[in-house]
Amino acid sequence: MKIIAVMTQKGGVGKTMTASSLAYILGVEYGRKVLVVDADQQGNISMLYERFEPQGIGMSELLEKHRAIGGEYSTEELISKTRYQNISIIPANGFLMKTNMMLLMLEQENQIMRFKAAMEEVQDEYDYCIVDCGLLMDMTATNVLVAADLVIVPVKVGGFELEAIENMEEQLEDLRGFNPDVRMKVLMTMRQGNVTSRQAEEWLKERSGHECFQTAVRRSIMAEKATMDGEPLPKFSKYGVVTQDYRAVVEELLKDIELSTQNANNVDKSEKTEMKVSE
Repeated sequence: MKIIAVMTQKGGVGKTMTASSLAYILGVEYGRKVLVVDADQQGNISMLYERFEPQGIGMSELLEKHRAIGGEYSTEELISKTRYQNISIIPANGFLMKTNMMLLMLEQENQIMRFKAAMEEVQDEYDYCIVDCGLLMDMTATNVLVAADLVIVPVKVGGFELEAIENMEEQLEDLRGFNPDVRMKVLMTMRQGNVTSRQAEEWLKERSGHECFQTAVRRSIMAEKATMDGEPLPKFSKYGVVTQDYRAVVEELLKDIELSTQNANNVDKSEKTEMKVSE
């Protein structure tokens, strides 16, 4: 199972739209087994997948009461099926704020390794885990990033949003002592057909120094309407331009992961060969 976190520290750039759309396309259209994880106390992606319960169990219990740390819950007990084929979810609600405070006060070695331990229980049951993180680098986000294979950072045109990319890279660098292989990839969202958008896109792809998706997600009122209607965008607007863009993003993502897996396998083979030669 590949763990893909979607995170940015600026609101209004399509973070939850990106996470929910990638999950839907991978699960419904590609037939991959997808586990959605809501790591945002607002619970927006839980709402889109119709599993939000203000008093329900989910991400808080996974971090506070999982059996890996002596609690009562297994990972499977905290997973809810959705009405969409191949897509399940670990929901979240406002209790996640309390969970963050609790984890912050702990002085235990496992306080940032809890999500990773919980995901290992279902490693072979899903192809992808798509995590919708909150806007803050809190203890929940830290737990997710320690376990993530890839962090997708949505960004739209604007100086503050571009600054957020640098902040995310710095924070990931601090976490690479625990997760040395985590990668970050920037996704331009809400692209418009004006000069400013084109210049920002060119800078991101050619001069920013960051790894970027070649696809830029266009801006469309259908994205806002899908949120208002409470459905994942590809379900609400199957043939819309933004849905088409997210399909292109998924194609890039699958090729990227396939290439990364091949490179990792080649490294393993090389290391094994060197060990045999040295023996």
